[in-house]
Amino acid sequence: MIQKRKMGFIIAIVPFLMATVSFAASENAGKNDPSVMTKEQDGSVSKNVFMEHHEWMFDQNDANKDGRLNTDEMRNLHKMVKKMHERFEHDQHK
Repeated sequence: MIQKRKMGFIIAIVPFLMATVSFAASENAGKNDPSVMTKEQDGSVSKNVFMEHHEWMFDQNDANKDGRLNTDEMRNLHKMVKKMHERFEHDQHK
């Protein structure tokens, strides 16, 4: 049962993790700020930056700091990602 939950969590979170790559900031913006993914000169994002950003997102939503996201915490994560998507879309149309 625990394996199913873990797999369900992984399946649920992967699309959100992948989607946030598109929110990477410009090369100099967000240095040392895990809430922003910084791009390399070629526009790519390193695995290290990607993982730091998503660890930050997890930590921001793990309200009770138990190292797990419960249903409410996952709901909050989804809201956070949605806001990031909306901000990105808005910025792209300026």
